Amino acid sequence: MPRPDDELLAGLAAGREDAFRAAYERFAPRLLAVAWGILGTRDEAEDAVQDVFLSLVKSRPTLGRVENLPAYLFASLRHAAARRIGRQRIMPQLIDPLAAAAPAKSAIPAERSARLEQALASLPPEQREVIALKVDGGLTFEEVAAVLGASPNTAASRYRYALEKLRERMK
Repeated sequence: MPRPDDELLAGLAAGREDAFRAAYERFAPRLLAVAWGILGTRDEAEDAVQDVFLSLVKSRPTLGRVENLPAYLFASLRHAAARRIGRQRIMPQLIDPLAAAAPAKSAIPAERSARLEQALASLPPEQREVIALKVDGGLTFEEVAAVLGASPNTAASRYRYALEKLRERMK
């Protein structure tokens, strides 16, 4: 039985420009939202997404072995974000924490939005990451687990604990 992204993966492995364009159009907005949630700034998030697609081009020969394209891309994003976080620790003067803004405008009032941003920022990194992958990335718990290298139960637990902390902090 063919997997949902087999045709796209075959095009990527063959180096077809239309396949890379299709993958970018389909996944870049979600990847950007997740990267922004993890990294906190739009510039860093955009650079991390660019890193993902550059690595996708470089890894063409191995794409035939990929079973779940979204999980593969989000795992690649996780690694790109980790590399960027490592650089932030080395060169913190380059990162302006006040430059972070919500990835998208919403109907949430500014005060509540600011409180939510603070509450999200106060979560442990592994819970913040699960929230970003699940909410911004739209991944299932199985896909989140594949990205994290954990079980679906672990991903779901981290998500549940994160939501509990967010609810408490938003009271």
